[in-house]
Amino acid sequence: MGAPYKIKQLAPMATGLFCAVLASPVVADMKSLDDSTLANISGQSGLSVELDLGLTADRLSYVDDGNGIHLDGFRIGSAVDPSGQAFHLIRIDVEEDASLNLDYLVKDRRIEFGDIRLAGAPGVSMGGIFFDHSLEGYLNIRQGSSVGGAGYTFDSAYTMTGGRLGYRTNGNEVFLDDITMNVEALGVNLDVVGDTLALNAPRITGDWEVGAIRYSSNPLNHGVSVDSGNGQPLPSYGSLSGSYELSSSTSLTAGGRSAEGLRIDNETVIHSASFLYRDDGKALALRDITGVYRINDLRLDVATDWQNRSALALTLGSMDGEFSIGAIEVGGNGKNIGQVNVSFLLEDQVFNGRSYSNAIYLQGGGHPDAGQQGLRLATEWSLRLADFSYTEDGNRVIFSGLQSWGQGDVTVNVTREGVTNGTEFFDGLRIGFEDIRAGYRINGLRVGSDDAPLQGGTELLLALGFYPAYEFELDGHVTLGAGGASGEGITINSDVSIRNGKAAIIAVPYDEGNGEIPQKGLWITELDYDAHVRDMTVDVSQEGLAVIKGESWSTMDIGNLRIGDKESGQSFGRFVIQKYETGSSMTVVPGGAGDVCAGGMGDSPSACAASGGVWETRGEEGLTVRLKQVLAKAINEARKNSLTWETNRQSSGVGEAMNGTGTSLVLNDIHTSDGGDFDGDGVDDNSFGLRTDLSVDVYQTRVVKKEDGPDAMGVTGNRGDEKIMDGSSTAGYRYVSNPTLAEADNRPLGFAVKARSRFKELSINNIDLVHPVGGAQTAVYGVKMQNFDIKANLTATPIP
Repeated sequence: MGAPYKIKQLAPMATGLFCAVLASPVVADMKSLDDSTLANISGQSGLSVELDLGLTADRLSYVDDGNGIHLDGFRIGSAVDPSGQAFHLIRIDVEEDASLNLDYLVKDRRIEFGDIRLAGAPGVSMGGIFFDHSLEGYLNIRQGSSVGGAGYTFDSAYTMTGGRLGYRTNGNEVFLDDITMNVEALGVNLDVVGDTLALNAPRITGDWEVGAIRYSSNPLNHGVSVDSGNGQPLPSYGSLSGSYELSSSTSLTAGGRSAEGLRIDNETVIHSASFLYRDDGKALALRDITGVYRINDLRLDVATDWQNRSALALTLGSMDGEFSIGAIEVGGNGKNIGQVNVSFLLEDQVFNGRSYSNAIYLQGGGHPDAGQQGLRLATEWSLRLADFSYTEDGNRVIFSGLQSWGQGDVTVNVTREGVTNGTEFFDGLRIGFEDIRAGYRINGLRVGSDDAPLQGGTELLLALGFYPAYEFELDGHVTLGAGGASGEGITINSDVSIRNGKAAIIAVPYDEGNGEIPQKGLWITELDYDAHVRDMTVDVSQEGLAVIKGESWSTMDIGNLRIGDKESGQSFGRFVIQKYETGSSMTVVPGGAGDVCAGGMGDSPSACAASGGVWETRGEEGLTVRLKQVLAKAINEARKNSLTWETNRQSSGVGEAMNGTGTSLVLNDIHTSDGGDFDGDGVDDNSFGLRTDLSVDVYQTRVVKKEDGPDAMGVTGNRGDEKIMDGSSTAGYRYVSNPTLAEADNRPLGFAVKARSRFKELSINNIDLVHPVGGAQTAVYGVKMQNFDIKANLTATPIP
């Protein structure tokens, strides 16, 4: 360490062993072992040491280039009794091959730091961390390594039980409870190669389980599973479990990004892994995980961030990797959604004329109104390139060329419900956003293979809130509370504000293979968006993943709806969309559209063909999203559903359109209804809402030529001919007038979405025309639309 440390008090061991360590300079006083201590040490075929350990220290410090990080309130002792000791039993043997073997048993041990502070920020801290556990295992050490004879080889295995890992701020805590773990690592090599400490682990296997993820807002509770006041189990977010087999190589080198510090390089191969999240016994499971990732030049320093704030700095040279999830299972029946592959490269890159890197600067404090304890992460990221692919029933769609960049502060606090200095807090883990300036964009879809032509289709996901490109400034928070709609689960409360947004509704690729070009499309720009969510629950249900909103309201003020360039494209005018919903929901269900009659009507292959359609059997896998939007009646100007379109605005001195100076069309107080008062409370029921089912599959589809002659790729055909994929053709396809069954099996793959939207009644209270001088005049009093049921079958394929 870069600075001396001191220990204020050492509790005596039950065996009589006592040590004292003084600070600056470090001095250790040795004391002879008394008879009672020696009685607990035996050495017939080895040496056995039995002791009870209690250890406390005011502060442990690490100093790097004159900057310090302090670990306050350090304690090792009993997890059950704050003043007790942890039991240790260690058996030491020297084997016939001169290796050292340690068998150990640890019971009821807690390792804790009450506070983590930075020397340059004395008024705030990062909060406290505690780790409870019991361990039983062995460690074998022998000379010699894989890279030479001067190193060491380790074999190790252990079982951990009764584990807790918690994070505590301002008397509130979130912790992993009832952790069990089994780990085996054989043939681990440690050696010094030049100026680098090399650690190579050829095989590490293990499994683990977290019985519950718990939350407490009672300062009297600390690392306990039940509330000290009422004796009830603390609320739980759910449980976790998993297993893994991996190999890893790590290099540690002295030296940070500037002078003192630490450099870490690592490569890890995941041979197999699984991850399960359980909510009241129902699981969301990621199975058959494989992959590899490489960390290059990760530096650890005590330094300052871009605002000259003291921090523990983690700065990354680059990181790349790829992962495959063989099956995603959700719901009570464990049905498979499909397979996912992700490849990525984190590396310095220039976006919009500015260079971004990858760094996290850990600081204390969190949100200033939440108390002195918390985390602040000054964060910058640069995702240079990522591809995300989804495969179901053997068919694959690739979201190609994802890039993301940004900079800003993320705060982390464990909070309790209340209002402090005008800031509203909720029970749970609060993740805050302060002055985040970020963006992302995607190049397009590829269907079938990595070298398939780029195509559109991402706009089909707009119903889920995914834009093909988005730039924004972000403030706000998301608070994750424990407990769902019933029992375990997650409750979300959030307040988010987006400024100066630019989002693409439809966008062409930003790189078609010849370098980056300005991305054209249909854009919502000069966007200000405020959104609020209360008591939204997330649960794994019998059907799938269920998200239910208690209450939500938002205002989206679109300064210009532009076509073409996002900065200078022609504008359709300003749009203001207000939304107010109660009881809306989204359910993600395994399985896509199933059997579909595309281009016709009928519930059988023969009926479909007779209507001119094509019968498609889209398989068992896939994804269905069921949306229910309950549009509530207006209760005030902030909480209502309305749409305003403003045009002919006056220009400011710098040529910008001034909001509120033009003529507007206002659709006011839009709301859904069930069409009557069926429960007798005197108010029309509103539980059905606006329902939309989206079934997503990757499937072959019928594509016909629109006109005679050659297409953009030079392939000739007649109007009405079908496109058939053919690897022997120059363009990879040809046109056929009447495909055979074998040719029909080679129809092009597409990103297919089957949609159905329904509502019982949708009302508009009034439609107003607003003039900047004459004010509002109601054009229509009351509009009602009833019993809508609209179906659509859309498939996105490349257009030659």
